[in-house]
Amino acid sequence: MAFFSKPPAKKKPEPAKADARPHAGSAAAGGRAASARELAAQALGRGARRHVEPAGGDLTVTGASLVQWTPAQSSFEVAQANPGLCAVLENAALRYAGGQTADARQQLEVGIENDIDTKLSVLAWLALFDLLQRQGDKAGFDRLALQYVVQFERSAPAWDERTRAPIGPRATGGGYVGITGKLTAATAPQFEGMKRAMAKPGASIRIDLMSINGFDDDGARLLAGALAAARLQKRSVQLQRTEKLKPLLEAAVRKGKDGGEAAWLLSLELMQWTNDRTAFEDRAVEYAVTFELSPPSWEPPPPPPVAEPAADAEAAPDQAAPGHAESDTLAWTGAMTGSLSPQLAKLAEFAQGRPVIPIDMAGVERVDFVCAGAMLNAINRIETQRKSVQIVGATPIVRALLLLIGISPRHFVKRAQ
Repeated sequence: MAFFSKPPAKKKPEPAKADARPHAGSAAAGGRAASARELAAQALGRGARRHVEPAGGDLTVTGASLVQWTPAQSSFEVAQANPGLCAVLENAALRYAGGQTADARQQLEVGIENDIDTKLSVLAWLALFDLLQRQGDKAGFDRLALQYVVQFERSAPAWDERTRAPIGPRATGGGYVGITGKLTAATAPQFEGMKRAMAKPGASIRIDLMSINGFDDDGARLLAGALAAARLQKRSVQLQRTEKLKPLLEAAVRKGKDGGEAAWLLSLELMQWTNDRTAFEDRAVEYAVTFELSPPSWEPPPPPPVAEPAADAEAAPDQAAPGHAESDTLAWTGAMTGSLSPQLAKLAEFAQGRPVIPIDMAGVERVDFVCAGAMLNAINRIETQRKSVQIVGATPIVRALLLLIGISPRHFVKRAQ
């Protein structure tokens, strides 16, 4: 038996826990607003993983994000790096994607004044130029241009008098434009994008009307006017899948004057495009009696050009058909929302038979967060087939969202000179 007890053993200091990080929402709880990255992490209930990818495209970047999304998974897993972005721009891009243009502009303006990362981000400045252009604020645009020259010692972007510049690629082949949803005054941006696509020299445009599910008088008048302008200017346009719209127009016409004059005009316009002169003349007489106005004249559009077979077609039977020429461009317009966007649904079909899939996003006004994730998923599927997707004409605020969601900088290519 020991006479003296042993002194108590000294406790070894516990090693510091490595990489202890606060929960994504803890900073916000302390009074600071959650960033776009933190909001994305909160939506999942777990932290974001880091993924770094070499820079590419026309941006100087340090990496890209990654989004995993499948139809069976209702949420997104966002792993952010910094592809030329900063926290302020990320939050502004999410605000704009959700339709909060004023909030997005305010965040960028405050960031450029007070946040060092935003001051050094060329993309953040370009995104603010983009928003000022969209809002028609030339005075604000000019003030920002002076600041930009001082900050970067280079020329600032020029103001476009048409409010939105057609900054997509030169039209060397065909393009696809889908008109979607219910036609109202709010769908005017879709028609502006269609007009810009048709205005490109040598453009041959396919206009798909399958996804129209209704209209009011303003919307029908907008579409009738856009088609009439293309017809009278003898643009190379193919009108596709009108079979869903025609019954809607017929139902309106049967109501007579109560159906709205615009429905009658759009009905007459479609008859011109389908070269149905007999039906047109009968409807024109009914229009004159109903509204006591002179109907439009019969001036059908020129027939679409017939593609000549390639001289070496017999020598190369596996060559892609003219409709799948590499120079063709898939043109998207208007606001793209939801994972089932009709325009996005055309991407897989358009990619068939093409090693390079160019997408013209010059006419796109906005892409929401869900559609951007679905777009990334579609691009990833295409690239597993050893094909390349090129995005041309996406404006800076739209590009910022696509970069944030995980679309690589290498997908963004400059306009052909």
